[in-house]
Amino acid sequence: MGGLADLLSDIPPVAAYAVLATAIIGESILLVGVLIPTLVLMLTAGALARSGSLHLAGVIAVAAGAVMIGDALGHRTGQLLGRRLRTAKLGRRIPASAWQRAETLMNKRAGQTLLIFRFVPVMRTIAPHMAGITGLPYRHIAPYSALGSVAWASVESGTGYTAAFSLQHLS
Repeated sequence: MGGLADLLSDIPPVAAYAVLATAIIGESILLVGVLIPTLVLMLTAGALARSGSLHLAGVIAVAAGAVMIGDALGHRTGQLLGRRLRTAKLGRRIPASAWQRAETLMNKRAGQTLLIFRFVPVMRTIAPHMAGITGLPYRHIAPYSALGSVAWASVESGTGYTAAFSLQHLS
């Protein structure tokens, strides 16, 4: 696994939840998300829930809450920094086509876009920023952020939980 994922299994549960929340919030703000392996963290957290080290409901709740905080912060960052996000050093690492697609979809179907992009790496990071850049009020995307966060956290950690369960039965 490596890095943050190994850290989750080596620290007390309260600290593991804090690391998980911090990483997920970090994925959503200031475009550092492309550098944070949240998929690996969520799979690991799900596997740790299967082993009894963490609670699956706790993993889902912490991750979903962190996503909603991250989306709100990302939206606010988009409002404050506007198009400068695209031209910043980290923003230039994201292909122009990804930025354009996110902006087009945000202008047409912001809430649904945020919900769907929650499951697409890189796009989940820039979608809340794009909503802020386009001037869309957060209250329009908040319900979709809430729904998407719970669905994403359930699927990602549930996959780790199920994989750990399957591996136990193969051994």
